[in-house]
Amino acid sequence: MKNRSIRARSAVPVFSVLSLAVVASLQAQTMELNPVVVSATRIQQKISDVIPSATVITREEIERSQAPTLVDLIQGQPGIEIGRNGGPGTLSSIFMRGQASANVAVFIDGIPVQRDSFGGLKLVDIPPSQIAKVEILRGNMSALYGESAVGGAIHIFTLAGAGKSGPTGSLAFGSRNTSNLTAGYNLNGDDFKLGISVQKFKTDGFSAMNPRESTRVNPDKDAFERESFFINGEKRVSKDLAIGFQANSIDSKVEYDSTSNPNFGPASPSDRQNSKQKSSDLTAYSRANLSPDWTSRLVITQSDFKNQEFYNGSSNGTYIGNQLGVQWGNTYKLGNGNANFGVDVTNAEFKTPTKFERDSLGYYVGYSGRFDRLDYQANLRRDEIKSKEGNTAKENSANTWLLGAGYQLTHALKLTSLVSTSFRAPAVGELFGAWGNPNLQPQEHKGGEFGLQHQSAIGRLRAVYFNTETKNDFAYGPDWKPYNIAKSENKGIELSLNGNAAGWGYRLNAVAQDPKNAESGARVARRAKEYGSIGLTKTAMGIDWGSHVIWSGNRTDSHVVTFAPVTNSSFTVVNLTASKKLTREWTGRVRVENAFDENYQLAHGFNTTPRGVFVTLQYQPK
Repeated sequence: MKNRSIRARSAVPVFSVLSLAVVASLQAQTMELNPVVVSATRIQQKISDVIPSATVITREEIERSQAPTLVDLIQGQPGIEIGRNGGPGTLSSIFMRGQASANVAVFIDGIPVQRDSFGGLKLVDIPPSQIAKVEILRGNMSALYGESAVGGAIHIFTLAGAGKSGPTGSLAFGSRNTSNLTAGYNLNGDDFKLGISVQKFKTDGFSAMNPRESTRVNPDKDAFERESFFINGEKRVSKDLAIGFQANSIDSKVEYDSTSNPNFGPASPSDRQNSKQKSSDLTAYSRANLSPDWTSRLVITQSDFKNQEFYNGSSNGTYIGNQLGVQWGNTYKLGNGNANFGVDVTNAEFKTPTKFERDSLGYYVGYSGRFDRLDYQANLRRDEIKSKEGNTAKENSANTWLLGAGYQLTHALKLTSLVSTSFRAPAVGELFGAWGNPNLQPQEHKGGEFGLQHQSAIGRLRAVYFNTETKNDFAYGPDWKPYNIAKSENKGIELSLNGNAAGWGYRLNAVAQDPKNAESGARVARRAKEYGSIGLTKTAMGIDWGSHVIWSGNRTDSHVVTFAPVTNSSFTVVNLTASKKLTREWTGRVRVENAFDENYQLAHGFNTTPRGVFVTLQYQPK
């Protein structure tokens, strides 16, 4: 078969881009060198003490990035690659350490994000304006966070209720008739806090698909709208007991392109496709100090999701998902460290219109501590999953574990090592229905990593070698049904460097890897062998300047119409930002997205964001 490659029309060399970015002076303010991480052991740790490979994106970095979506915010982080079928709001995939997007666990305030009937994340269209912090754990994390935490786990902590009491807000306008309005109010008392936040985002967008790849594609602009509402509150009943709630609702409408019609025939250039989505979560929780050494947290969450598809103005199917989750988590000070133990229970229902059910039960225990120069961590978990369609049921279970250690060679230099296992049971849509295979077996993963970390007053450098093997990985045949392959694997090196020096803030991420089907030797689709990012920040002339350079090697893919093998070209994308304090409370911000108008693809046949300029006015009480 003839291989086709999409060439970037503005192929700017990486080093030339970096030179231009440096000359442009990049973002301002210093980067936090040793932020706190909660997700690695379920207790607070400085990131320099964390054994698994981890990254923290702070609120300050979120504001400076001015990223329009969560996917844009995490793109370029170590271990993370992105696939997207068009502009904001379109179907997006997160690949961690070469794993499929269904093999990534995502949590919002500790609550697992809903998945669809095929295991896909009903992501996470959470606006960055609502995010206080993001913690990213890379590698096999099922022993901590259960099924699907294979490539890693992403923890999103929302902003509502945080910060100083008073109103907040922002107003942004920019290219493609884009507008973004946010407003909120925080109340932080001694024994009660309340946070409310709303957002309305709208853009005319651009054509999701490239008509040069297929004459079936409608070349018109594909718009996106999103309205969101977040509220949370917490009441401290006594010094040992707090109760609270969280609720959110996100409504969005996205237009998209397709090369086929709903009957699997060829689409027409005049076809119009769009979908409406509504998601909501309602959470109640309690946090209690049962003794000076024992803290316990009980959480109950009801999540609902509805997706309606439309074709040329007519309804073309509805998908409904409901999920009820209960979590009981505990930490207990024991000896030189902390023990954690708990239970997670989830019941999910899907209507597509076929009704599927999936029940999961997970219970876990872990211990982490320090002895002299040695940090150590051990986790063990068992998950039991039952999938059901009508009277047909399939049960899967697995035990997973993690062992990790870190040794402080000197005050600045530390060695880390970790071995762990993970698994993913087939989703209900992968087992049952028109696209299911009832004989599909669960994936089994094992892996390890070895790291070297150097922490000093000017920054933190961490280099990690990782190796992961997967037994019974999933592949898809000509009938689109999944089947098991004997083995897939990935190994590589991750490098991260961030810090402050001579008035500059800097962040460098680079990954070299080899994700492949171990049977055929073929590289996994849409994964590059090399990728990374570079960010620089500096304050000059009273303005905080910033630049974020994202680069990737080429990726294999399938042609959007013929499904023949193709190659998506390497790319380098530059985003520039500037911020200036206008008064104590008011800040003006500018973002130039894709500054050199790089023409590239994250999924074959689908366009990516062209150059755009966006201006924001933000109010934040001080």
